[in-house]
Amino acid sequence: MATSLLTRVKARVDLHTSNRARGLIQGRGRSLFKGSGEDFDDLKYYQPGDKISDIDWKATARSGEPLIRQFNEERVRHLSIVADTSSSMAATAADGSSKRDAMVLAAGMVCFLAQKSGDLVGMVGGSESSPLQLPSRSSDGHLELLLRTIQQGTTTASPSADSAWLLERAFRITTRSTLMALITDEAHPSVEDFTLLRRLTTRHDLLVIRIADADPLQGEELDHDVVDVDVPREIASMARTSAKVARDVAAYRRARSEGITEMLDRLHVSHLLTRGETTVVDDMIAMLRAREYRHARA
Repeated sequence: MATSLLTRVKARVDLHTSNRARGLIQGRGRSLFKGSGEDFDDLKYYQPGDKISDIDWKATARSGEPLIRQFNEERVRHLSIVADTSSSMAATAADGSSKRDAMVLAAGMVCFLAQKSGDLVGMVGGSESSPLQLPSRSSDGHLELLLRTIQQGTTTASPSADSAWLLERAFRITTRSTLMALITDEAHPSVEDFTLLRRLTTRHDLLVIRIADADPLQGEELDHDVVDVDVPREIASMARTSAKVARDVAAYRRARSEGITEMLDRLHVSHLLTRGETTVVDDMIAMLRAREYRHARA
């Protein structure tokens, strides 16, 4: 009988993390999701030491006195994996692994963290013609189904990436305040998605996990064919060995990455760019540890 995806994820987490990182995941996982599981309770007058971010500006304008929102922490938190199941995610990652496998492992990490904390995980993915959605639950069977849905829904026959549609759908169908983990490739979310992302972050706490593409030229591997997944055609060897093409490709990818990084930093979104399946676990732990440190200082 084939080993379940969830079991494989748990094995990879155990094998690829240090004792300190395992303690972070198992013993303090709930603090990683701080801010994503609170229900509004009441308003109160602002006191020195209260967070400025908790001020209700509309209520303050009406009353003439600074008022802050009080929250009651939920016993159960809700997480949502927003999975880019487009054809580009069925291609090769920078480390030579499959971007799809790296995405499944990243999603499995979120499921593992949530389950250790007693939280619920749902999923949004697919395309406009074939949307995918799973409700928030926590059982092993549900999390296995979630990972299988992502794996089986990501093929070279899937539609091309449409991050605007995916972000719009995630916002529209997820009304409860949620910790969202967007898992996509290095080209997304694009800088054109800034307004959608800003709207999403007004309601949800967002993480962005980007999986880097393999070198599109593979100039030193001319015995291997290179095919564009989104526009299925072979890249000619002449282009793959051209120094000018290599410089232009590198400059384009660098400028695109810098633009996305600047946008996500401006929105105060925790994010990472990982090389693939071999690095995603360690990169996610580093991102979550940095996130926990920022929350502890807030």
